Amino acid sequence: MRMVLAVSALGLPAVVLPVGIAGGLPQAVQLIGPRYREDLCLDAAAAIEDRLGILTPIDPG
Repeated sequence: MRMVLAVSALGLPAVVLPVGIAGGLPQAVQLIGPRYREDLCLDAAAAIEDRLGILTPIDPG
């Protein structure tokens, strides 16, 4: 959580997206961009989703 709070306090654009499951736990990646460049974060997130595909929710049962 420290990194999330620091990024928010600095006003940097960021996006978090799920990338898979490891050891039964969901994994995610956080992309942080330079100030006023939300477009770079969104473009990078779209590229990752294009490569990995859209992940569905974890089946609890």
